[in-house]
Amino acid sequence: MLFNLESCYNDAMKTGILIHGCNLHIENWRHVAWGDPPEQMGRVPQGILAALQFEAEMIVLGTGASQKEFMWGTTDEPGPMLLEAEFTLEYLKRSLAGLLSFADIASHFSGYSETVALQHLEQILDRISLDLVSQNTLQEVEQAGRQFAAAGVQRMVLVSSPTHIVRCLRDANQLIDERPGFQKWRSRVVACPSVTNYEGTRPGDVVVVEPPHRPDRHMIPTHRRIQRMLDLQRLPNADQVELIQAFDDLLQRYEHRSITIRHTDEK
Repeated sequence: MLFNLESCYNDAMKTGILIHGCNLHIENWRHVAWGDPPEQMGRVPQGILAALQFEAEMIVLGTGASQKEFMWGTTDEPGPMLLEAEFTLEYLKRSLAGLLSFADIASHFSGYSETVALQHLEQILDRISLDLVSQNTLQEVEQAGRQFAAAGVQRMVLVSSPTHIVRCLRDANQLIDERPGFQKWRSRVVACPSVTNYEGTRPGDVVVVEPPHRPDRHMIPTHRRIQRMLDLQRLPNADQVELIQAFDDLLQRYEHRSITIRHTDEK
């Protein structure tokens, strides 16, 4: 269910765009969520471009998982406390003209004046709906699916960072598999990565742990152990550091054995 946009947006199927939320307290939120023109499109510009390409009926901004005071410019006046989706929408409204600084969006409006292009972008704002309820990626997809279904949308486009989009697609597939009402989205979910990643990370840093399936390798359900470890993020920070250090010590012990075996095989 990972498609090239250019190959699949020219049809009559009604489309909804889910721009996944980005925790407001991460390092360099602006870069991840907005990006840096002309080439480094963040989640929001990428989602707007997808909406233009698909002529989307609806855009959902998630989520309500974090909140932050919204301040703009050099003012010292305190701003309102906004949830993630509200904050993102306010940032988009204030930066609307800046969308035309991104090369791909400017190319979409090639031949149009800036005034006409901005009018089209302003119309996009009217199609935005906010998700102020969800607290994680799985809930984001579920909430958006409900809003899209109520609006008669038939195809869902997930937009997020390359270092997050794989999990978005995984969660969509989980919902399709587990929720009877979500099965209508089977073969109708498209994953669209933006350009920007979490600070200091790249797509190759993402680790995908599949259930064992190859007969020439062990069949130990390693993925379940990794999931159990991730679930321990609820522990106090000191306990997590202790766990990670103990795990690292164990890995180093077996890595040493692996190096020894490799050197023996090479003789």
